[in-house]
Amino acid sequence: MSYLPNKAIHPGRIILEELVREGMTQKSLCDRMGITEKHLSQIINGEASITVETSLLLENALGGSASFWINLEKKYQETRARIERLSLIKEEITILPTFPYSELVKRGYVEQTTNKEKRVENLWRFFGVNSLSYIPTTEGIAFRKKDEASIKSESIAAWLRCGELEAKKQILPEYSETKLKDLLSNLKLLSTKKPEEYSIEVVKRLNEAGIALIYISHFPGSGVSGAVRWINNKPVIQLSLYYSWADIFWFNLYHEIGHLVLHGEKEKFIEFDKKELILAKDKEDEADKFASDELITPKNYSQFIKSNPIISKGSIIEFAESLKIHPGIVAGRLCHDQKVNWNTVSSLRPRLKLANE
Repeated sequence: MSYLPNKAIHPGRIILEELVREGMTQKSLCDRMGITEKHLSQIINGEASITVETSLLLENALGGSASFWINLEKKYQETRARIERLSLIKEEITILPTFPYSELVKRGYVEQTTNKEKRVENLWRFFGVNSLSYIPTTEGIAFRKKDEASIKSESIAAWLRCGELEAKKQILPEYSETKLKDLLSNLKLLSTKKPEEYSIEVVKRLNEAGIALIYISHFPGSGVSGAVRWINNKPVIQLSLYYSWADIFWFNLYHEIGHLVLHGEKEKFIEFDKKELILAKDKEDEADKFASDELITPKNYSQFIKSNPIISKGSIIEFAESLKIHPGIVAGRLCHDQKVNWNTVSSLRPRLKLANE
C-alpha cells in the first residue's frame, strides 16, 4: 500500500530549506538562475509553480535533477488535489442518503460497501461527475414535474443514467424518421403476441430505424413511466413499466415515439405516472393524441362508439380483432375516455411480463 500524505508541501519550501543548508541568499540564487527576486519569492511562498523551464534552472543553480524538481511539483499538485477531493467527498456524505444507492447495488451498477466515502466516489463514477451537485445539470431535461414530496429528483437522475449507460452499449444504424413512420402501423400488431415475445421484437424493430429502446424498471421514489432523449446523436426511448399493464406499455411507447415524430431532435421529455403539473403541456397533449390516434384511428374509434351504445367485452374483443391489436389496448382507451369502468374490463388488460424478468 502506497503512502498518501495528508498535507501538501509546496516545492518552494524545499528550495528555502536548501538555501538555508547552503548558506545562500535568495538574491544569490536569483542571480544564478537568471530570474527575478519576485518570481523566486512567489515560488518559495507557494504562489507560483515550478515549470519544466524552472526545474532546469534549479538543476544547475541549486543541484538535484530537473526531474527531481518537477516531480516535487507534480506530487504537490496531486496531493493538494487529492486532499481537496477528500474534503468534497466528506461534504457530500451529508446528501448521500438522498440517492438510491441500495437500489443501484441491487441492479449491479455500483458495488456494495458500507464506507460512506467510497459510496460517494462510486456515485461519482456511476453518474460520470466529480460532484453530486453537478447531477441536476448533467441530467437537465424538459420534463413533467409533480408537486409531490415522494418524488425524488435523485431517483429520477439515477433511472435516467441507467438508461444512458445501457443505450451506449447498443450499436445502431443512423436514425431514420422515414423507417420509424413506416413502422407505426405494423408495430402495434405485435401486441397480440405474448409480452415476453413482443418486448424483444419491438426493440429489434426500433433498432433497425436507429432508435434505442431501453427497459429500466421503476426506481422507488421516481414515479416515472418513460422518457425520450438524444444520446450521442441517437434517439433513446426509455420505459420503466411503472404500471405493468400491456395497454399502458403500448400507449407509453407510442407516446414517446410521438415526441420523436412531432417534436424533433432537440426536445427531451420524461413522463410521470400522474400528470398534475406539466412543463410543455401542449407538447405532452400532442404526444398523447398521437399515441391514441396511431393505436386506434379516430375514424375507427368513432364508428365503434356509435355502433355500440352499450359496450361489452365481446364487442371490445371483436373490434380489437378487426384492428389486429390486443383487446387490452381498446379497453384501456375506453376506460381512459370513461366509456367503460376499469373493473369491468380488467380481464382484458393483462399484466406485463417481459423476457428479462
